[in-house]
Amino acid sequence: MDGHHFDDDATGTSGGVGAHLWLPEAGRLWDLGPATSDTDADGVGDSLSRTDAEGLTVFTDTDRDGRVDLITRVGADGEISSSTYDPTSGTWSAAKPGRLR
Repeated sequence: MDGHHFDDDATGTSGGVGAHLWLPEAGRLWDLGPATSDTDADGVGDSLSRTDAEGLTVFTDTDRDGRVDLITRVGADGEISSSTYDPTSGTWSAAKPGRLR
């Protein structure tokens, strides 16, 4: 995974650090870098995307706390999948998959 990681409480904050997006995973926070897109048109950057040979992945902070809580993947074949993060349990849950037509 691209980025740096920190233990979950190593940042000493209860939210985002600067304009960077942070991905929670197994008790660690991965620094994905700054948000580059405003996907909900509120004037605040909340997402960044990465592309590879398999498609496009969008990492989104939906509640403006700096932590990614929605991951959407659009495969090169048009398949769409997304996962949401539950901060209480610390787990990711898959949402219903779909397909672009």
